[in-house]
Amino acid sequence: MKKLTSVLFVLAASIALYGCYDHFEEINTDPNNPTEVPTPYLLANAQRELVQEVLGMDSNTGHTNWAMQYVQYWSNTLYTETTRYQTVEADWSSFYNEGLADLQEIININSDPERMGKASQYGSNSNQIAVAEILQVWGFHNVTDIWGDVPYTDALKASENFAPSYDRQEEIYDHMFGKLNSAISRIEESERAPEGDLIFEGNMSNWKTFAHSLKLRLGMRLSEVAPAKAEQVVSEAVQGGVISSIEENVYFPYLTSSPNFNPWYHEAYVEGGSFNLAVTNTAIDRLKAYDDPRLYVFSAPSVDGGEYTGIPYGVESGVASAYDNAEVSFHTDVVYNSPGRIMTYSEVLLLQAEAAERDWISGDAATFYEQGIRASMEEWSVPDTFDIDAYLQQNIVAYDPASYKQKIGNQLWFALYTQPLETWAEWRRLGYPDLQPAPDAFRGRDIPRRRGYPNSESDLNRENYNAAIDRQGPDEMSTRIWWDSE
Repeated sequence: MKKLTSVLFVLAASIALYGCYDHFEEINTDPNNPTEVPTPYLLANAQRELVQEVLGMDSNTGHTNWAMQYVQYWSNTLYTETTRYQTVEADWSSFYNEGLADLQEIININSDPERMGKASQYGSNSNQIAVAEILQVWGFHNVTDIWGDVPYTDALKASENFAPSYDRQEEIYDHMFGKLNSAISRIEESERAPEGDLIFEGNMSNWKTFAHSLKLRLGMRLSEVAPAKAEQVVSEAVQGGVISSIEENVYFPYLTSSPNFNPWYHEAYVEGGSFNLAVTNTAIDRLKAYDDPRLYVFSAPSVDGGEYTGIPYGVESGVASAYDNAEVSFHTDVVYNSPGRIMTYSEVLLLQAEAAERDWISGDAATFYEQGIRASMEEWSVPDTFDIDAYLQQNIVAYDPASYKQKIGNQLWFALYTQPLETWAEWRRLGYPDLQPAPDAFRGRDIPRRRGYPNSESDLNRENYNAAIDRQGPDEMSTRIWWDSE
């Protein structure tokens, strides 16, 4: 796909971004006459852009807003079209034209004999490629998990191909596993790390751990459709070394100013932001049913009455707007000021619990499960005074091999708060928690299983678009993607 952003714009934006972090060496380049964007700027901009796409709140880019509503963490207090699944299509252009394209350029530069020498001053060529490949897998897995079959092999070729074909999701997953393996083998911990790394600040050991953890996540995606392949990938990932402590969590460090502010904070407090995204009754009631202390971390008591009260989920706008903001619970400052959660120890432990239950890895499933819950409590700063042992002993929480999908699915739903695309994927894969469709769903629709392709695809890439829907199914939200089995 063609990268729409000009070199000058990318350079200017990247300089502003890069300047927010004191990790850059002086670069003797005239910014008014750039011949090539230095790779540190490309890497910093790619990380920010992909985080914005996966975890951002912007109405034109960023998919957190609608995903948070699909998985019923929150609902709009005024306009409930999203909670009622009214809009089918979602745009992917910023994924392709920004973060993924910048990463491809890093790979191209560091693979080109004529340019790799100059690029090596910003980190070893091999390490730069490895980091770019890992981030590309993170970006592409979110793209394919939203839409299913998508442009992949033919994508990111700029003017070489304006009408890319769509790859089957199964083939995309196979290629992503290969790319992660390639990245892991490329990492040179004794060589210079890439400059411009806002996530790990050049710690290549952490990048290797993240790559193995990402293999674990993607391997588990295949649990219902390709269990033999899933077992192989998951076993390799765990043996390679996945996240083993909270200190290894993969966070994007938001700042307090543009362009790196927390998108949730910006939504509520900056530039006339309004509090019109409240915690749902689904979330509040479920947290109460579990006697879960994360209730007090995720939501604040209502102004009127001081109770934890969720706004009704999936109702007509007129019904929702009848509730005064003072009557319902909104998010806390802990949520508004949290880092961008890309991958956490709690998720890794809960996935290992399922893998152990399936006998794909060694270890006790119940132990992984309980450790995952404890890790989530710690990640969300639940006070030490809370009795986690008593929490774990409740019938509704206690691990049960006979209902492991339900137990793990329910706890992933809690642990992945603020990572709604991941929550949505796990709900589709495991079938838990038991979420009910919006009562006033548009045209009686069920909870979406995917988003529709961008409108531009049927106009500008019709042949490949038609081939994809002929193969995958109608371009509707009810169509299941490959790994989302019945």
